[in-house]
Amino acid sequence: MFQQVQPQKYYMQIAKQIRDSIRDGSLKIGEKLPPERTLALQFGASRASIREALSALEMLGLIDCKSGQGNFIKADGSEGTIDGELLKALLMGHEPFEIFEARLELEPPLAALAAERASREEKEIVRRQVEILDALTLKIKAGEPGNIEKYMEEDRKFHLEIGRASHNNVLFTVFSGVNLMMKETHWKVLKTKGIRR
Repeated sequence: MFQQVQPQKYYMQIAKQIRDSIRDGSLKIGEKLPPERTLALQFGASRASIREALSALEMLGLIDCKSGQGNFIKADGSEGTIDGELLKALLMGHEPFEIFEARLELEPPLAALAAERASREEKEIVRRQVEILDALTLKIKAGEPGNIEKYMEEDRKFHLEIGRASHNNVLFTVFSGVNLMMKETHWKVLKTKGIRR
């Protein structure tokens, strides 16, 4: 009759606490969040979990992650996304193939828009990501340990930057949710098998 319950992902618990602080006014628009290292200490969590939580909050439009500057509150308690319907949807079960299928449907039009609309700076960011991926590919082929995990994270960032460069906020929001799922263990297992072939 019942199924075993699963422990909630740490990053979702962190994201919910930050969301609740925005909703109750403890965190206000424009306020800067503490650095990742400080947040990790405050939550008693890994920096990887903090990064996942920040990615989820950025995708929901609650924070703005500015490279080299930090993470800033972007919404207040009046925002509809504070209620977290999309956040709840991210907890629902899905298969790795569904992530792959969704990417196949979303990425080609995003890439086409990015090719037309990307700024010079955005093109440079994408180019640097390609260089990072190329360097990691050489390390993987050389059999250096620990580089597959790095490759998957940089690959995820690469696709996210292309989506951002499309300058379509609706498509980017949808794609960000799919992109966030690429951090999940079951997706990483599938991706690792593909990289090792």
